[in-house]
Amino acid sequence: KSNIGHLEAAAGIAGLIKVALALREGELPPTLHAAPVNPEIPFAELGLAVQTRLEPWPEGDGQRIAAVSSFGFGGTIAHAALEEAPRAADQGGAADAAHRQSIRVARSSPLLISARDQTALRAQAERWAAFLEANPHTGWGDVVRTAAERRSHLDWRASIAAHDIAGAVDALTALAQGRAHSSLTVGEASTRDGVVFVFPGQGGQWPEMGRAMLSECPAFAEALAACDAALLPHTGWSVIDVLRGERQDQIPPLDRVDVVQPALFAMAIGLAAAWRDLGVTPTAVVGYSQGKIAAAVVGGALSLENGARIVATRSRFVRHIAGLGAMAIVGLDLDALRTRLREAGAALSVAGVNTPTSTVISGDRDAIGDFVARLTSDGVFCRRIDVDYASHSEAVDVLLDDIAASLAGVSSDAGTCQMVSTVTGEPVAPGQLDAMYWYRN
Repeated sequence: KSNIGHLEAAAGIAGLIKVALALREGELPPTLHAAPVNPEIPFAELGLAVQTRLEPWPEGDGQRIAAVSSFGFGGTIAHAALEEAPRAADQGGAADAAHRQSIRVARSSPLLISARDQTALRAQAERWAAFLEANPHTGWGDVVRTAAERRSHLDWRASIAAHDIAGAVDALTALAQGRAHSSLTVGEASTRDGVVFVFPGQGGQWPEMGRAMLSECPAFAEALAACDAALLPHTGWSVIDVLRGERQDQIPPLDRVDVVQPALFAMAIGLAAAWRDLGVTPTAVVGYSQGKIAAAVVGGALSLENGARIVATRSRFVRHIAGLGAMAIVGLDLDALRTRLREAGAALSVAGVNTPTSTVISGDRDAIGDFVARLTSDGVFCRRIDVDYASHSEAVDVLLDDIAASLAGVSSDAGTCQMVSTVTGEPVAPGQLDAMYWYRN
C-alpha cells in the first residue's frame, strides 16, 4: 500500500506479484514511508524487522520461502505461501548432470500416500488411481515428488514401488480394493523418531552402477576409495574399475558372484556416506542377506577392513556352488507358499519372507524353473532373482568348514547405532557377529 496506494480487491494480488519478483531476483525490496516504526511494537524481541532498503536476500541451505497475507475490509482473509522455483541447470555443466540425476532418482522413487485410517487410505488410493488413469502422460517424477513433499503425512501410509503410471495404477487399485500387491506396502506410522538404513542383498545390480555418483558426489567417491583399498588385498582387482567399467582387460565380469557382492558392498558403504554427508544419520541399521555386512560396517559393529574381508571371503566360496541353483520372489504369504511347495512336491527352501505377501524361494535351478512356471500359469506373481546359486538353502552347507576357518578371529564392536536382525527382528549383540553368524546369514 505504501508503494502504490489502495488497490482494494487487487491488493493481495499486488503483494503476491511483489513477493514472486523478490524470490526470482533474490532481493528484499523496501517498504516506503514506514519510518519511524511504531515504538509500541517490540520488533527485536519478536524477531521482526521492517524492510527499509533494498538488500540481497541471503541464501540458506534450502529454497527461499515467503508468505503473503491479505486482510479484506469485509472480513475476507487469504494467505499464500510461496517457495523459490528450482534453479535452472547450467547447460552441459555439473548442475545439469545433477538435475538429470535427480530425475533418475525420482523415476525410481516410491509413490507415498497417507490418510487418518485404513478406510480413508483406500479412498485416497481410489482417487489417485482415477487421476493417474485419466492423466497417463503425467511425469512419474512429478507425481512422487508432489505426494512426498506437498501432502501431509498422516498415520496410515502406503508405499507404491512402481516405476511408471501403469504399474502405480495396478497397485493403487489393489489397495483400494483391499487386495495385496507385490509393489504395495501398507502400515501404520511408528511413533518412534529416527531413520533406519536398510541394506539390500544381491539381485538389483547393473553394469556401471554408481558411475555418475563417483564423478558427482565427493563423499561417495571418498568412501569408494576406502572400500577399494580394503577389498584389494582379498580380491586382487579394483572395485572402482569394475563400477566405472574401465580397464576391461584387467577386471573380472560383474556377473560373477565374487565380483558383484564386493561391488554391492562398496556401493552400500558409499551410499551411506553420501546420505551422512547430507546430514542424514541412522538410528538403526538392518541388512538383508549379504546386506548385513554393509549394515554392520555402517552401524559401527564391524571395521571396514573386517567387512571387506567377510564379503570377499564369503563370495569367493559361494562361487564354488554358482551355476547350480536359482532363487525367485513369489507373491504368496508363507503358509500359502508352503502349501504350494507340498502340492508340487518341490524340494525347495524358503530363503526369506520379504513382506506378509512376498516370499523368496531357493534351490535347484531346474526345480525353481518348474515351480515358477507352475505358479505363473496359475496367475501368481513370480520373478527370478539375478543370481545363479541357491543362497539361504541346504546348498550352502558344503561351505561351512571353509567359511568358518577363513573367518576365524573376526571381531566386532559395540557399534554406534542399533543393528536389527532380519531373521529374529531383535537387536544383534556384538558378540553374535562371529564366523558362524556370517556363514548362517
